[in-house]
Amino acid sequence: MFGAKCFKCCRFITQLDWVRRAREQVYHLACFACDSCKRQLSTGEEFGLHENRVLCKTHYLEMLEGGFTSSDEGGEHDSHVKKKKTKRMRTTFTEEQIQILQANFQIDSNPDGQDLERIAQIT
Repeated sequence: MFGAKCFKCCRFITQLDWVRRAREQVYHLACFACDSCKRQLSTGEEFGLHENRVLCKTHYLEMLEGGFTSSDEGGEHDSHVKKKKTKRMRTTFTEEQIQILQANFQIDSNPDGQDLERIAQIT
């Protein structure tokens, strides 16, 4: 390993240097950082490689959601990396629905299941 060059900065790695490995590439400890946000990655932190670029878990997942398939990854990623859950749509109310809800809340600020069902039928 000594005499090897850091994959990121291309400087030689000495026997005194702390290193990180990702596949067959070797990096100085300080050089092992996300190419997108430049944050240094810690020991045990999940990351991904794409086209020889080191990416933190957040940016790796963003890159995957950007339309790349698993065959396009071209790199290593921890098997525990999962896609983010999609957010559900935000509930919106019309002005009329808001007035009905406020009127019912004034009558009973803690409605039970039957009251909620009745309010849902009205709106």
